[in-house]
Amino acid sequence: MPRMTRLFLFLAAMLGLASAAFGQTALSQSALDDVRAMVEAAPSEYGLVVAVTDRERMRLVATHGYADIARKQPVTADTRFAIGSISKSFTAIALMQMADEGRFDPDAPVARYLPDFRPAPTFAPITGHSLLRHTSGLPNYLAHVASMRFLIKALDGFEPRYAPGAHFWYSNSGYQLLGYVAERIDGEPFPLILQRRVLGRLGMAATSPQIDDRLRGRIAASYARGPDGKFAEAPWFDYLSADGAVVSDAADMGAYARMLLARGDTPGGRLISAAAFDRFATAGLDDYGYGVDVLEGGRVLAHSGSIAGFQAYLSAHVADGFAVVFLGNGPIDKALRDRIVARLAGGEPQTPQASAAWRDANSFAGSFAGAGGRKLAFRADVSGGLGLVEGDRTVPLARLGREAWGLYQTATGPRAFLFFRDAAGAVTDMSDGAASYARQGTPPVETPAAALPLVGRYAAHGEEGPSVRVFARKGRLTFAYADASLATELVEEAPGRFRFAEPAHAPEWLAFDTIIDGQAQRLIFSGVPLYRIDLP
Repeated sequence: MPRMTRLFLFLAAMLGLASAAFGQTALSQSALDDVRAMVEAAPSEYGLVVAVTDRERMRLVATHGYADIARKQPVTADTRFAIGSISKSFTAIALMQMADEGRFDPDAPVARYLPDFRPAPTFAPITGHSLLRHTSGLPNYLAHVASMRFLIKALDGFEPRYAPGAHFWYSNSGYQLLGYVAERIDGEPFPLILQRRVLGRLGMAATSPQIDDRLRGRIAASYARGPDGKFAEAPWFDYLSADGAVVSDAADMGAYARMLLARGDTPGGRLISAAAFDRFATAGLDDYGYGVDVLEGGRVLAHSGSIAGFQAYLSAHVADGFAVVFLGNGPIDKALRDRIVARLAGGEPQTPQASAAWRDANSFAGSFAGAGGRKLAFRADVSGGLGLVEGDRTVPLARLGREAWGLYQTATGPRAFLFFRDAAGAVTDMSDGAASYARQGTPPVETPAAALPLVGRYAAHGEEGPSVRVFARKGRLTFAYADASLATELVEEAPGRFRFAEPAHAPEWLAFDTIIDGQAQRLIFSGVPLYRIDLP
């Protein structure tokens, strides 16, 4: 073999090894074509943008649906969307820049930067590190003070259930505090910090660091599913906090993703040091780093986001050299998302799978037995509705959510029927406020009399709510959001004060007070005041 040929093959082999070590995986044109076809075939009217980039440039921007359904304004590559909690990684990057400058110590108590932050001194002080990793023990979200600096005072005397670092509990409140830490260090509002430290450095000119009225009509309208399963435009509200206020488009998110693929490097120099990025991208509890999920041993950095009807997802395959961004102004179908990511990672085209259906009324129909010989029966009608059988008549029910139906006005007040399923999707039991029923088998026991005054629906005024239900399931007091999602049994830890049964370390708490006519009129949910409302 001639010497030059051997040299060429040696160099080619070395380049191949270097490319493999760096993790550069070629995105095939057929994979990109398949992704475009999958996006364009999405069945929904609301919008979806999927952007794919490698380490150097954008390779695909595929669009579907409408940015504004009423005006029939189609989504384009330039349409801007709120990205929700993906914003948390932006916050973490800005703070790690400050760490590189010696001005922020993740391991120092947060009170060093926020002296007015005074939770109960039950355990070791809460640090920036524990806030960044969601292991501080703080509650998730205080809706009545979200995006407001009063949050610092609202957490006065809060008693964590565990020492920082002992458990994972996702906390938007923690990331809001981190924004106020950054403000104290840099001496300017957090949106300006984000603009100067991250967005400007990456050339993200179309990206806004906060949601405010200036963006009305200049970003996509967003859509949320109503109780009847149909979509309506979501309410607008301003949002400024560090946990989820960024608005962006495909090109800018591609630039951000390329920074992640380069582990903090950019064409204009490092955004954060290699050591800072390593800390940012090291998995802690629940595979969470600093504002990102750290998956597959660090090969993938990902995060989802949602706010006011918008949904987004970022998956940066650091080891394989590509990233994909999903931006939507309505729900992003997880089955479609997973198919797209798998195809880009080298998988073959897959047969589309149906996403979780809005449950057919027939699945709720049938008879249910409760304690003391009580029975309830439900019947589906040909129009897709459900009715409560009362003797020889059927009373039509209103749909309240995916697994909930109800009656708004009865002689005894509103009624909500909440249904629950087994792993196979079959309805097993249901709740009618303070009474529990089973479809088959032994009927549930009676609900303790002490729990009866607490059962009901509680809500806060305003766009964010929350609206929750307290009811009996299998004879035990249970909490859920208004659509019956995230049903969690409650355990009384002190008179009138409850915690989640599972996980026992959850920092959320509930306290009831103000009994009028035998019913509690107020529920304090982790510090957020909610009030009884006469709705099912």
